[in-house]
Amino acid sequence: MKAGVPSSVGLAMLLVGGGLTASPALAKCRSDCKKQIVAEAKACKSGCGKDKVCKKACRDEKTSDVAACKAAPNPTPPDCGETTTTTTTSTPAVTSSTTTTSTSTSITSTTTSTTSTTTSTSASTSTTEPPCSSVLQWGAPGSGNGEFINPTGIAIDGSGNIYVADSGNNRIQKFDASGTFLTTWGSSGSGDGQFSNPFGVATDGGGHVYVADSGNSRVQKFDASGTFLTTWGSAGSGTGQFGLSAGVATDGSESVYVSDVHNDNHLHDRVQKFDASGNFLLTWGSGGQFDSPVAVATDTSGHVYVADTGNFRIQKFDAIGTFLTMWGNLKSEAEGVATNSTGDVYVSEFHAGIEKFNGSGTFLTAWSGGFNFKPVGVATDASGNVYVVDYGNNRVQKFACP
Repeated sequence: MKAGVPSSVGLAMLLVGGGLTASPALAKCRSDCKKQIVAEAKACKSGCGKDKVCKKACRDEKTSDVAACKAAPNPTPPDCGETTTTTTTSTPAVTSSTTTTSTSTSITSTTTSTTSTTTSTSASTSTTEPPCSSVLQWGAPGSGNGEFINPTGIAIDGSGNIYVADSGNNRIQKFDASGTFLTTWGSSGSGDGQFSNPFGVATDGGGHVYVADSGNSRVQKFDASGTFLTTWGSAGSGTGQFGLSAGVATDGSESVYVSDVHNDNHLHDRVQKFDASGNFLLTWGSGGQFDSPVAVATDTSGHVYVADTGNFRIQKFDAIGTFLTMWGNLKSEAEGVATNSTGDVYVSEFHAGIEKFNGSGTFLTAWSGGFNFKPVGVATDASGNVYVVDYGNNRVQKFACP
């Protein structure tokens, strides 16, 4: 995510090498690809307001991505955006010693721990499970109820209600499990209940809704009806401050984890942990451990999963930030991450669709889903259904999993 870019628009990269060939989605759709990038650049600049640095970053990203479109080889795949060619490699597990530093305002010393960890890869394309199948979709481009402009985050509460961060409209929309519109709140601005590119959204056991208000570098908390409760955060790199507050998740103890994307050479990309009132607890990830971590999730055992977007990998930690394992060689940038009740992990990938892993990073299955290049937010419900924000098509898709 380049300097000043307020949303996932700045994460559209084309990787060549490292196990992947040039994206067939871009190769087949050179002209459509350029049109898509031009549209994204326009949306990017519209989210910058009067920030000249942000607008320049949008223009630079547009130039880079158009060049990638032109360079993509042999436009022959049958379905634009449906396939990505991978090179299967056999990579042995690597045991490494990783040092993780966690700091907390409640203690005066810094604790450093060394943990023996296993690093795995997901290079294999063979599946052990059938993919999930689409059973429902809703949404269309626009600003009316049930319509979206560049939606990003998604969360589901204990009653099965669905909350979507409608980033381009600077609001949250709430739906029932069948996609029926229930309510909405928010508008453009920096006041209580207003947003500037809301990116991530999460719920807790009490039915509260947390929104990563990325452009305002803060988190806002609401009740299930959208009534504003509290907010915390400001722009900066200190504790409790954010560069771009991107992803947000809660755990069974109602702690709140926020993935914080900084633009100063990514040396302060990190995860911050708070209590449910916004009091800072601890942080980890300094020193280049992450590159644009745009999403975070937890499982029922209290583990924390971070979509390390720029590094094409998922990292797993315990609740105090101790590194446990990671897996990489994803097909594309990880834009969203979610878990189900059995601890499986779903990863939405910017140009590739959805991949499913177990909690140790073993690949289970994948599906493309008919996304227009960009599945972003992903969430699961109590029945094991998977909901995906289809950013490029301005809609939400629901998948039933075997």
